[in-house]
Amino acid sequence: MSSILEEIETKIEGLKTATTKSNVGVVRETGDGVARIEGLSDVMLNEMIEFPNGVFGLALNLEETEVGAILLGE
Repeated sequence: MSSILEEIETKIEGLKTATTKSNVGVVRETGDGVARIEGLSDVMLNEMIEFPNGVFGLALNLEETEVGAILLGE
């Protein structure tokens, strides 16, 4: 039992962890080339936004709870 605990301890000590900060939002609505995104609290006016599917957008309408971005692709 002791050797198992020592082995676990050794593996835990050898772990390397890293954290990164990212600003992630949720697309709530799209239509007519505009995406309404909730949760992008750090986005700035005219900032380029990359969506998971590779499409880019431009943040134009900054509201308290959501961002409106024009889509620059399909």
